[in-house]
Amino acid sequence: MAKTETTSLLAELQNLNAPQLRRLLVEHLTKQKLGLYWESNAIARCALNANVV
Repeated sequence: MAKTETTSLLAELQNLNAPQLRRLLVEHLTKQKLGLYWESNAIARCALNANVV
């Protein structure tokens, strides 16, 4: 993150009250993906299927 982006983000957060900050935190925590994450686009599916008998 660039310094100007960080500064503007901090300035925006300074203006929020406690309930608004809690809501942002809940949204951030509930949108995170947990567990295994398979990047299927990085692996060619045909290469995987060619080796399976």
